[in-house]
Amino acid sequence: MTSRERVLTALRLGKPDRVPFMEWYYDREVGDGIFGGRPFVREDIAEALCMDGIGTYAGPPVYAEKRVSSAGREYEAGGLLKTRDDLSLIRLPNPRDPSLLDHVKRTVERYGDRFFIFLGTNSGADCLLRGMGLDNFSYALQDDLGLVEEILDIYSGWCADMVAEAQKTGIDAVWLADDIAFTTALMFSAEFFREVVKPRMRRVMDGIRLPSLYHSDGDIGPVMDDLIELGFNGIHPIDPTAMDIGLAKARWGGRVCLVGNIDLSYTLVLGTPEEVETEVRDRVEKVGYNGGFILSSANSLTDYCPTANVLAMRDALLKYGAS
Repeated sequence: MTSRERVLTALRLGKPDRVPFMEWYYDREVGDGIFGGRPFVREDIAEALCMDGIGTYAGPPVYAEKRVSSAGREYEAGGLLKTRDDLSLIRLPNPRDPSLLDHVKRTVERYGDRFFIFLGTNSGADCLLRGMGLDNFSYALQDDLGLVEEILDIYSGWCADMVAEAQKTGIDAVWLADDIAFTTALMFSAEFFREVVKPRMRRVMDGIRLPSLYHSDGDIGPVMDDLIELGFNGIHPIDPTAMDIGLAKARWGGRVCLVGNIDLSYTLVLGTPEEVETEVRDRVEKVGYNGGFILSSANSLTDYCPTANVLAMRDALLKYGAS
């Protein structure tokens, strides 16, 4: 099979010639360890790791305070959308401006014959939570629910329009990422998701004519049925610190492709290559035995994953993935 055929087969709950492999994202620094100082582009990393899919991204700006840690990593220190007066800060680019997706078109033109190409973006909830900050968001649920809904409307409307344009570029799928859960629970009630978030997410999903995937870390079990009902073909990453992928396979595996879930809290970061191999083999045998599974880390390949472990993940997939 080609990479595109392999991923599409898994997303349609079929069994491809081997378990596909793709990541939501991978840091450029991952390539430094793989190529040892030789020049490379990000797509070279995917090819070296025998990935089947690569992403190209187009999302709206998030209005949050940015800071840089002592290690040089940028992080968000709090949302800026605290009151209705702050709505004036929101200045989104025209989602139907063709130039907004020029980089997407270039990716499709250069790599569409070698990889399954997805567009990474979100449906609005991620921008809402990060833009308001969890404290402000939580207060607003009681004090001004209308403000929460207005911000969500702005972002979901933008994403719906942008995705409509993106599907004209030749991409193979749309992958929405909205972190909505902690390890122990959702960031809000399942009722709020169904009453407020889900209808806005449906606005985005109703315009998607391609296969679609959804990402959220944490325990999204309480809304998995809702996500499947919305029409997602794949759910990522079935976070192993919060969910049991074996139970997920038994409960939802006949309805949606499971994407994940090699542990990023220990195995890929602190474990040995042998432990990585064992975990990959376990996922292939437990989840991929009859199809409907795509291998991935439990979030993304970060710059703090040892190169030996990243390569062990690839090697284990090639060793066991066709079984």
